[in-house]
Amino acid sequence: MSSTDLHPASAAITAPASATGDRYRTYVLIALAVVGFMCAVDRVVISMFMEPIKKEFGLNDTELGLLTGLAFALMGGIASVPLARWADRGNRKWIIGGALAAWSVMTAASGAATNFVQLLAARVGVGVGEAGCIPATHSMLGDYYPRELRPRALGIHSAGTYLGALGGMLGGGILVQTVGWRAGFVWLGVAGVVMAAVFHLTVREPLRTAAAAAATAAAGAPRSARLIDQLGDLQAFGWLVMAFSTTSLAGTSVMVWLPSYFARAFTLSPMQIGLGLGLCIGVATAIGSIFGGQLAVRYAKNSRSWGPGYAAAVTVLVMPFYVGSFHAPHPLVAFVMLFCAFLIAGSILGPVFSTLQDMVAPEARATAFAVVALFGVLVGQGLGPLLVGAISDALHVKSGAAADGLRWAMTWVALINLLTIVAFWRLRLRLVATRTAP
Repeated sequence: MSSTDLHPASAAITAPASATGDRYRTYVLIALAVVGFMCAVDRVVISMFMEPIKKEFGLNDTELGLLTGLAFALMGGIASVPLARWADRGNRKWIIGGALAAWSVMTAASGAATNFVQLLAARVGVGVGEAGCIPATHSMLGDYYPRELRPRALGIHSAGTYLGALGGMLGGGILVQTVGWRAGFVWLGVAGVVMAAVFHLTVREPLRTAAAAAATAAAGAPRSARLIDQLGDLQAFGWLVMAFSTTSLAGTSVMVWLPSYFARAFTLSPMQIGLGLGLCIGVATAIGSIFGGQLAVRYAKNSRSWGPGYAAAVTVLVMPFYVGSFHAPHPLVAFVMLFCAFLIAGSILGPVFSTLQDMVAPEARATAFAVVALFGVLVGQGLGPLLVGAISDALHVKSGAAADGLRWAMTWVALINLLTIVAFWRLRLRLVATRTAP
């Protein structure tokens, strides 16, 4: 691709808005990655607590799916859009630090729940708190890093977030076997509050890009009209929304159930499951994310369409490993196949997130991410776990084998990734067709 494939607004931004040194900028990236790590830990850890929670409260798989999916995602997804709009205009440092403190308090409250309804309410609170974190983070990184370095920064941040899957699964396995799920929630909540204080005292809010500042200050059309304009080509944006939604439905919803599947199919201990899945999901995705971000720095420098084309090809490669892992006859084989799947899949994160920032105006980065993620959260985290649980319950009744029911439920939902391939490829074609000279 040539430089004519660049978005005018994105091409004009060649340096970070804030006049900060590389060392401090790197510290901010690490700090934001740590916050993303804690966000993932508090989101994922409940998957390691599902079996003891199920026994204590006498829940079925559908109720567990509601607890880990729709209840957690619904209010969080809805809250993410106004919080992101605030992040596009307000102080992102306060939003991120406040969000971390809020969801940490609700995580601790989860450990004090005495019944299913109280735990459900606490998880809703965690979801609302986490809604303010990632959109504001992407907006902040967009101002700290120039376009040519942005895929690497976003890839590193995503790596930190996915290492949180390792922390949540391995740490959750250790906690549930040592102090129990209740104390585990409390300890995580305390750690999050301490980290929120450190973040607030050490991170500075960056200056916004000149283009964003000018657009924010300019008089013009009503806000709703400006936002629609800021989202760029709506057809391309729609394809990206579809890609996020289907990949989240096929991925996140299955990830929630993997600990329960390995416990039922192979009777592994929580620590064994946590270590295996933590390495497969956390470490593999983190490595892939860093690798993909570096690839995009090299190959997407002058192209908006490289990222989605790459994502479509990668999703094709992922599918045999991903679906095959659910039918592997031995846990080691299943873990190896999952590791390969998440290693490959993780490499799309930096390129795709960078593509999103290319597609929209600088002053709408957080909002655009929140809108896209809202659909992914509602479909993937909201509908997905509930759908897998319901299918599992139905198949369990017919087959009489809980592991078989869950295995086939995950398989059918994972095959939705075929739509992800279509969506990413159509996005690539749309960006090629609408490329504009700077």
